[in-house]
Order: sequence, then C-alpha cells, then structure tokens
Amino acid sequence: MGSLDDPKLQDYHDQIQRALTWSSQPDWQKACEILNGMSMPDMLDELWRIRTSSHLNGLSLFAPRASGVNIARLRAGMGALQPQPPGDFDSLVRMLPDDQQFAIMSVCAVTQAPANLSPALWSKYYWQTRSLAAPDPISINGSSGGGAAKGKGKDDDDAHLAADVATGITANAPKGANPATYTVTLIYRNLDAFKFGSDNTEIDLIHEPNISLQMSPDPNNQLTKSAAVSLINLHLKRNWGLIKPDVEVSIAPQLNVAPGNALNAALQAQVELHITTQISLTFSSSVGVGPAARPGDPPDYGSLHDGNLSFSPFNIGLVGHWDPP
Repeated sequence: MGSLDDPKLQDYHDQIQRALTWSSQPDWQKACEILNGMSMPDMLDELWRIRTSSHLNGLSLFAPRASGVNIARLRAGMGALQPQPPGDFDSLVRMLPDDQQFAIMSVCAVTQAPANLSPALWSKYYWQTRSLAAPDPISINGSSGGGAAKGKGKDDDDAHLAADVATGITANAPKGANPATYTVTLIYRNLDAFKFGSDNTEIDLIHEPNISLQMSPDPNNQLTKSAAVSLINLHLKRNWGLIKPDVEVSIAPQLNVAPGNALNAALQAQVELHITTQISLTFSSSVGVGPAARPGDPPDYGSLHDGNLSFSPFNIGLVGHWDPP
C-alpha cells in the first residue's frame, strides 16, 4: 500500500475518515466526492484502507447513487478490492484509460488471485503496481527485485509501434462525391525524447514520430504521404471518460508529399480529446509552405493562400487508436 507521507494524501484520508466515522450515519456522498478527485493508484490505496475499516461494502452499495462523480470509475476501483466484484466489473474497467485499467488489474492480481497460485505465475501487473511492492528476489522476468518502482507515478505503457485510423471531411470534394477523407498512420506510441510533469499533467518533447497516408476526394491532394513528430505535447490526464476526457495539445512540424511529388512543409497545432482509450476527436489548424497554386488548378476551399504560403484555419477529425495485444 502507498504511504501517507504526502500531506495532500493525508488530508484526503483524514477527510474520508471524518465522513465515514464521525457520525452515526456515514456521509457516503462526501467520501465518493473525495475519492473521485484522486488519481487511480491513490484512490485504490485509500479504498484498501477503507476496506480494512469495514466501510467498503457500504460505500460500494451507495456508489451507484452518488452525484457529481464518475460512477463507473469509482465502482471499478471498489470492485478491484472486493472478493466478489460486481457483475459488470469487466465492462466498467474497459471504460477506463489504459493506465487506470493497469492499476486496477494490478490490485486484482493480488486480491482475486487463487490462494494456491504460485507467485512465479502471478500476472505481470503484480510486479509493476505502484501500491503493492513485489517481494525480493522473485521476478517474472528473471531479474532480482520487482518492477514496482519502475512505473511509480507514470504511465505503464512502454514505447511501441501502433496504428491510428482517422476520418474527416474535406471542403474540396467535387460535387456529388463523398467528402470523407481517410488516413492510416503508423505511429511510435509513447515514444518521447523528454518527459516532464506528474501523473495528471505531462509535457513531452519530440513526441510520437509517425508516418501516414491520406486518401481524399480533394483533387489537389488525392493521395498524400506525410511524416510528422510533435515538438511539444501537453497531456492533461483527467481520466474521467466522457465527463472530462483526457486532452492533448500539441505543436508538430510535418513534411508532406502530394500527387506529382509536390513537396510541402507545415506546422500544425492540434487539440485531441480522448473520448475513450480507442477513440479521439481532433481539432487542428496549420500553416504550410509549398508550391503556389497554378492557373487551372482546382480551387482550395479549405485553406487561405498567399503565394507559397497557405493557412488551414480549422480541421476536425475522428481517430481510432489500435495497439498490438
């Protein structure tokens, strides 16, 4: 279990204890509100303490009726600490971001594993959870010690190749044509040259390099190949699903090759809202430099042009994220 050395965590703990024990009728709503504002690892630690004081069952019965909180997130956290989690526990966990799913499964690997299961066969989550230390010298990867400290306070996903599939609408589709664009991107997920910040607010430099191929009905850019990397990426991890989704704000240079091998460069600013762990909405604007439009070229209704410069003020897209199992 994590410690209460942090004054903020100690204050949360004290408030929850007052809500649950200072009157004959526990203030379940107040306890839910405080837990809702905690990171998932800290919330699981506190739920473990609540469990030892025999208030977890009462809290779990009240949680579906709590107001102003992410009920699914709270119920998933409570279910991880219960010997018999709720029947919809798996679906509740799947609604959460990957790092929160990891934290929950870390606890489940201990609280719900068969008693006679050999420690050497326990889920990898056990060894890397922040709140439950791994015993020495056993380790599933053959080295001494566990990986508990390795992922402390950070996302537990390592850098890996993945893919995104995006769709949007172009303003330059010929009359009667489907205006939808489709983009397939090969991306090095979670690869950063430098990372700063905390669990809930990260700043990444040289973030997730990628190459993409876009197919569009736009006669100016029917098939465009691109390479890009985010120079700076601000990630606000609020992790509350559709109520307050994760948000990423990034600035990225791009190099594009359009039909006819026309080369152009662009600088794009983008806001990405992670609705779920697999689906995002993107809002972007970009400034580019490339060959000027020639007489007879199809009009470009989606950008403003001035010689070799172009400005695309607003683009909206829907992105699906895929990661290898």
